[in-house]
Amino acid sequence: MKKAIVLPNILKDPSLRVTSTVVNKLIGFDVEVYLSEEYPHNNILGVTYYSELPSDADLIIVIGGDGSVIDASRLSLQLELPLLGINIGKVGYLATLDPERLELLSSVVEGKVSTEEKMLLIAEKHSSDGRLLKSDRLAVNDVVICHDSYLGISEIKLENGRGDVVQYRADGIILATPAGSTAYSLSAGGPIISHGLDSITVTPICPHSFFNRSIVYGADERITITNMAETSLNISIDARLFDVLKKGESCTVYKSERRLRMINLDDTNLFSTLSKKIKLLHELV
Repeated sequence: MKKAIVLPNILKDPSLRVTSTVVNKLIGFDVEVYLSEEYPHNNILGVTYYSELPSDADLIIVIGGDGSVIDASRLSLQLELPLLGINIGKVGYLATLDPERLELLSSVVEGKVSTEEKMLLIAEKHSSDGRLLKSDRLAVNDVVICHDSYLGISEIKLENGRGDVVQYRADGIILATPAGSTAYSLSAGGPIISHGLDSITVTPICPHSFFNRSIVYGADERITITNMAETSLNISIDARLFDVLKKGESCTVYKSERRLRMINLDDTNLFSTLSKKIKLLHELV
């Protein structure tokens, strides 16, 4: 790895202190570092500032939390480059490298790490007569369908390609990737899915019925969610508003053919990392 684009989160690293440390480490490993010219030039020395995205980079390094990694995923897919997240957020399941362990960057530079390809979801909105209305974003973690407020109960029908139907009365539902199974879906009581197992997990949010379990669908399923109630529902993708689902309208969620490539550090393990993160969350409460 010879050239890297560094993407700091200015809200989490306002003084660019962590960013400067990362950049200095990379430069010490003879890596050319690209940084957007929107960041203060006098704060970080030795980098190449760009106004247009460089086309010859080998890696994107994101400094922030999981939200920063998700925001950078579009750029990763656009440039077809792997991502590495350096965590300065609260928990960090996607941003796996802590600032105290930056010595591991040497393994990244030397190519001694592997990449993990994470499954992504597509969400398509359809009108009540089946017309495709909107589809322009991929989900790294989840697609969530719920009220814009927590008043009232959602009436939601799920149907897969074989015609199997499940109906939920709940505040909403979460459709999660394996990576997203340790995010909102886990908080709502959903199962933990190994990131190497492609699947779509549907978890109800505060269900108001006896059927209150998650369902794990195969990765090749196309799941159609229809709003059966009078009130509209919001569709959000990775916590960003996608569109509104009115009565009778539907949203179809399925696996994308594209995958997000992320650096997999050899000493990280999903379940040991999860155990540490859950312990950290208890300490933060």
